[in-house]
Amino acid sequence: MADRPHVCLIVDNPLRDLEGLALLARQLATRGARATLVPMYEQGFDVPALRPDMVLVNYTRPNNVDLIKAYKRAGMLVGVLDTEGIGGKNADQFAGMVKSAGGGELVDLYCVWGQAQYAAFLRHGTVSADLLHATGCPRYDFCAPPWRAALPEPSVGSGYVLINTNFPTVNPRFSNSSSDEEATMVQAGFSQEFARQFIADGRNAYRNTLETAITLAKHFSGVQFVLRPHPFENIGSYDTLAALPNARVIQSGTSLEWLSGARVLVHQNCSTAIEATMLNVEPLSMEWFNTPALRLDSATRVSRPAMDTDEMIELVGQGLEAKLPPPPPETAAFRGQIISELYTAVDGASSARVCDAVFATIAAAGRDALPRRAVPAPSLRGVAVDAVRRTLGYRASSALRRRYESAENERRRAGKAFGVDAVNAIMHRLDAASGDQRRFVVRPATSMQASRMFSGASLQLAEAD
Repeated sequence: MADRPHVCLIVDNPLRDLEGLALLARQLATRGARATLVPMYEQGFDVPALRPDMVLVNYTRPNNVDLIKAYKRAGMLVGVLDTEGIGGKNADQFAGMVKSAGGGELVDLYCVWGQAQYAAFLRHGTVSADLLHATGCPRYDFCAPPWRAALPEPSVGSGYVLINTNFPTVNPRFSNSSSDEEATMVQAGFSQEFARQFIADGRNAYRNTLETAITLAKHFSGVQFVLRPHPFENIGSYDTLAALPNARVIQSGTSLEWLSGARVLVHQNCSTAIEATMLNVEPLSMEWFNTPALRLDSATRVSRPAMDTDEMIELVGQGLEAKLPPPPPETAAFRGQIISELYTAVDGASSARVCDAVFATIAAAGRDALPRRAVPAPSLRGVAVDAVRRTLGYRASSALRRRYESAENERRRAGKAFGVDAVNAIMHRLDAASGDQRRFVVRPATSMQASRMFSGASLQLAEAD
């Protein structure tokens, strides 16, 4: 390994993941590593061109197993920091989903978010114990000092009612239809029967949520309402609400940014309910149209339930007047329990724990102390895709893709792009909050090898002069 190990961090959804990974990159850089942020859709080009010591991928799923095999065959270490770390209905389902993808047998490091996932991975043999670490997720470091000071101020001020929606399968931003989303769910390991029920129930919940949002905004006409769709939702479907004078529909910024300025959160089955409790914002759940297929138990149990519209109006009114009574003891106890189970801790140190695990893995590889395993051959599709990349290079491959891929897929790609200015704005806030007097900037990464393969979209940290 190099004296300054190089770590590439794969950025899946910038709206959700970029701030946490920028913080992790800064933590790595303060300890002497080179850290590069790589857009997920460009990783097949940029990672082979950059040849880092380690790639920290965003998940192991069937769609990236061939990439992981390619990285391993090229001599790179592969770690995982799953940016969908509480995906699925519970920890055991999540562990089973990851195991079924097959990538867990290939990686050198796997960072799970919480203790429940850690125990489930061990029970299912998803990843061997010596490679598994419960670290938390860096994006939740912004819920605690010192990094909470790095959260940006919401653009509409504070004191609003926040409504978070979670309907990407029935109101998709990037795919053509719910049938495409059904296929994606099945590919991820869900049964077709469950996927169909989930989507059918989701359609009803989406309609009811929009109706409830409009009812609340009209009832509390002097209060600002902000509806924040899931990053993968079609924002235009909420235009009826946005037309009201006291309502905004906003998809920019992180969930933590918007929660930090809210009086209360209204939701159904949205994991941001747990994030709200981290920031001392009361989550209120629309339970009267919830279903077993939709129910996310943890999000429901941390919340105060409303069983009809009138009860929700009453709860919102109490929240606006700061007159909500203390939550029931069982709710308060569950909130503390779920933090440990799903997130390890809300202590501002998840990025530091991931950083520790990365450096320990790189050091173990330097001592030849990691298990030696044969890397399976890629699939035929993986062989073909890699041959096209290497033969055509990035520009020609991109032109070919744009010609034959759907407009929906191109919009998906565009929605996951990020640039120098956005990351440097995050880095400026991190520098100010850190207290360590160090200053970092990002610049376009450069590759001396395989320049035809390189997209130029990846960004590398450097300490400012």
